Order: sequence, then C-alpha cells, then structure tokens
Amino acid sequence: MLPRGGAWRPVDCRTLMLNLNPPSPSDGWVGPRELPGYRAGNVVARLTDLPEVYPDHLYFNLLLLDAGGHLQDDHSGPCYALGRQRSIDDRSRFVRVVAELVRHAPSEDRGLSAIGQALTYIRSGGVDSDSLILAAQLLDQASAEQAVVRSLVDLLEMTLGADEAPAVMSDVVAGLAHRSGAVAAKSRPRPTAPADVDAEVRRVNDGGLATQVSYLVRTVGKAHARRYLREAIHFALVPTPDMFGV
Repeated sequence: MLPRGGAWRPVDCRTLMLNLNPPSPSDGWVGPRELPGYRAGNVVARLTDLPEVYPDHLYFNLLLLDAGGHLQDDHSGPCYALGRQRSIDDRSRFVRVVAELVRHAPSEDRGLSAIGQALTYIRSGGVDSDSLILAAQLLDQASAEQAVVRSLVDLLEMTLGADEAPAVMSDVVAGLAHRSGAVAAKSRPRPTAPADVDAEVRRVNDGGLATQVSYLVRTVGKAHARRYLREAIHFALVPTPDMFGV
C-alpha cells in the first residue's frame, strides 16, 4: 500500500517502494482523504500539496509500478486543473478518472514517456467530458494498438454491460466490414464477394468482444477507432465519475 499522509514529495518518488501483499496489481484508493490517490492496474494517480512551490494549485503524480509493486516510472507536475480550494470530492473524481483513463496506456519499453503529452494536457484540462475526449485521443495516438483495444473493451463493458456490448458491436462490425469491403473492391481486379464479407463478419463476431474491438482498431486505425465507435454507438467512451460513483 502507498504511504499515507506525511510530507510525501514528488522528488522522493524514485526511491518509493510499494509493499504489496500479494504483489499482484490491486485497484483501490490510496493516500489520505484530503489528498486522495487511486490505483488502477499498475498505475497510481495521486495528488500532493506543495504550497511553498505551488501556492494556488495541487501537485499531480502518476506512478507506474512493476509487477512487484516497485516504482518503474513517474510523471509529475502542477495540476492547474485543480486549485487548492477544490473540494475533496473534486480531487477524488480527478484521480479516479485519470487512473482509469491511463490504466492500459503505459508502454512496456518507454514507460510513461510515450504518453507525456496527454498527461500534461490532463493536468491543465481536467476531467470534464470534452477534455477527456481529447486526452483519450492523444493517448490512443501514443499507445500500442493492444492498449487501445483493452481500453475500449473496458469502456464498452462499463457503458453497455458485458452481455450487451458484444451485441452492439456485432452491428458495428457488420457495417464496417461491408463498407471497408466495398472500398477495397474498387482497387481490386476481382471484387470481394458478399459471401466472403459475411463469413468474415461471422468469424469476428463469434470471437467475442475483444476480437470485435481488435477488428475495429485494425481496420480504421488506433488513432481513429474511439471516434468511429463513439459516432456509431453515441457514447463518449471515456471514463466518467458517474461510472465509478465518485
């Protein structure tokens, strides 16, 4: 568990060691109530207060942990989206939503550096709907394809439910397959037969939600998948405070 209270400083985070028992990732709240933090998978979003350095705003840390709970990487800086006068509820919403937004984003080889632009934007833009949509776009551009797939799968299940999400995606896959098949046919000497497209749709939809989302991401590209899906099902597909009851 992360240390609670005390004069925790971002400059000390390179030596921070998290004593987890068991050492596997465990979601949950960390830190004192007035300076909340939240762990989502291997990332911890946390607030600290450095009034002598930033008298008007709180300070934000995003920690990336390895499988043993040791610090692997960190991103930190003033959180201009959160003034020091903001309520505990506002602070809790911020760290919970940010942790969920970046849960799958860190790169195995580059850590948090690949998503630094998105994190800097979040510290300034906050977690209102429009800001989250843009932050998610920046994350998708910087993240690995599989990370985008996992993020969208999580959000589809939270938004639609684990049973309903594959059914909704079935229509999305079918529409995308027929449209992309039609476009590809224009450049081929022999057009793709409708039966072949239908067989591909059945294969993808029979594979379950992760296969459906992977097909979408591969077909339209990771940087465009979230927007395509948002327009198709009319949900924002970003984590929001009401999803988590904060």
